[in-house]
Amino acid sequence: MNLKGKALSLAYGKWTRPSSFEEGYTVLLPSPMDMPFLLRFALEGLARLDTTHCREIVVAPDATLPDDRALRTVVADMGDPRVKLVRPRALDRFVAGRVFRGNGSALHWLAIVLGTTHARCGHIFLHDADAFFSDAGGLERQYQECAGRGMDTLGVTARWDPALRQIGYALPGTWEMMYSHRWVRKHAPADLKGRWVNTPHGPMLFDTMLYPQYLDYPGGRVGSMAQPPAFVHFHGTIVTYRVFKERARGPVVDELFRLLLLAILQELIPGGDGPGELPCVDELAAGLTDSKARVRYDTPGAAREYPNFRAQLEALCLAPIFEGPRAERVRQLVAPFDEHFADPALAQAASGPLRFREHGLG
Repeated sequence: MNLKGKALSLAYGKWTRPSSFEEGYTVLLPSPMDMPFLLRFALEGLARLDTTHCREIVVAPDATLPDDRALRTVVADMGDPRVKLVRPRALDRFVAGRVFRGNGSALHWLAIVLGTTHARCGHIFLHDADAFFSDAGGLERQYQECAGRGMDTLGVTARWDPALRQIGYALPGTWEMMYSHRWVRKHAPADLKGRWVNTPHGPMLFDTMLYPQYLDYPGGRVGSMAQPPAFVHFHGTIVTYRVFKERARGPVVDELFRLLLLAILQELIPGGDGPGELPCVDELAAGLTDSKARVRYDTPGAAREYPNFRAQLEALCLAPIFEGPRAERVRQLVAPFDEHFADPALAQAASGPLRFREHGLG
């Protein structure tokens, strides 16, 4: 373990607050402070779901900004007394700003630790900012199954990491995962962070929350639902944006269209605050043909990925919080991309193997 790892283990070696482990579940929303529109969509989406056994909704900022006013405004607008915004400690802000600046995965871990620290229920549902439910009863079914089967973790999709597949470990991804609060507190907060670990199976790279699941997988209480709720998940959106910010001086290829997704979502909130570094949809559309644009889409990889992105976007339009005027606006905004990628020559040039990736930039 390097010096940074030792310092983190010391700083985040134990949970700093007790929990009452009340019956029911906490919905935990790790929230990028510079993209409050994502929190608004998350809370609007939860309001359309059956959340009978949800006792609280904890909004955990990623500590990237000193002022949480934008998130507080969203929380106040929703009017749900179960929603509470927790505040990072000075240590969290230092770690976010100095140690993990621009590291989307580490910032996500930090928000998960913050939210879990303040959660009071026996189960916690980890809701990704880039995931959207379209199954009104799915969350309650997931809670009932997780609690009824005595699961430590119950996800909706197994990870696809080659190393995990090779050893037959079907660990659930963190997105839309329900986990036992008692289980997670058996592990130090630092152990939830993604990193390389020397294991009995050799050196392995673990994403956030995977290492504790790896350790406990043989016990049979770590897994995914056989019939998960319907949802739309744009993997890696926040991490992609963080990488984009760190590459501010050079052009990038938005190969998975995650920057486009964020620009569209921000456009849907009239007067909504968002990151100033994020180009608008019209600016992004220029990158379809302009090889000198800051964000480009003129690669075979982008042509290969667009049909997948477009199918997800259409599924998003059918979700309860988007159907109607919002869905029509989404289709209008993406029309230049539809027209561009309808070119048969682009489709023919787009063949190639899919690859495992950490973010959506080419």
